[in-house]
Amino acid sequence: MLTGRWLSRRSTLTAAALAASIASSSPPAHAQSSSDELARRHFESGVAYLEESDYEAAIVAFQKAYDLSKRPEILLNLATVQERKSDPGAALTALRAYLQAAPQGEHVTTVQLRIQNLEKRLREQGASPAAPAPSPPPPPPPARVESAPAPVLSPPAPPSAARPSRLPAFIALGAGGLLGAGALATGLVAKAKYDDAEETCGHACRDDQLSGSRAFALTSTALTGAAALGIGLGVVLLLTTPEPKTEAARLAPGWDVTVSPQAAAASARWTF
Repeated sequence: MLTGRWLSRRSTLTAAALAASIASSSPPAHAQSSSDELARRHFESGVAYLEESDYEAAIVAFQKAYDLSKRPEILLNLATVQERKSDPGAALTALRAYLQAAPQGEHVTTVQLRIQNLEKRLREQGASPAAPAPSPPPPPPPARVESAPAPVLSPPAPPSAARPSRLPAFIALGAGGLLGAGALATGLVAKAKYDDAEETCGHACRDDQLSGSRAFALTSTALTGAAALGIGLGVVLLLTTPEPKTEAARLAPGWDVTVSPQAAAASARWTF
């Protein structure tokens, strides 16, 4: 995180250097330290606003962080927010300002690709590309302190869709199987009763003597139809339900400044 990098940079100062800076009371170094601290706070505010989709406030906070620190990577954050806000012209302005501020920066190739994609989008929309941003004035010579580049945000991944469930299909298949077993059992009982009646009265059996076997036979027929319906419904549900997708495990959040050329996307991303 940017906060950790800022704090780790300050913690690397030795006690002797800190004592020397206090003794000399160098105004430029003190002013730069205050500016860095204030810029860090504005950057953290911008991240919080972006997570809440408050793009206007995020733009103001990132702009203040850049004005104070003059770190070119913050311009990429501004471009990402402008794209999330559906303002490709303002995103172009921020990306071109990055090229002017860091013509040899590590993200130059990816930024140039993003500019081409945004210009193409503007042409398709019948709009004119935003004019290049004027060169920012050079910052006053501060006390040089090595620091890691500011991370660049990318839009969060879209929320995953609800996982499909095959439970109804399994319930229908189970119910069909139970009904089929019931149909088989009642059919066997009906056959046994019919055989008993035939042994007793032969072909001269009356209806009341055969009523028991007929009732079980009708029940067996009804259960057979219900079992076929349940199994058929279960098969249809099983075939039409898509395979559930396993959601990727979320790990502890961390920064991963990785360059990957993508159309209208940030040149660095969050990793989880």
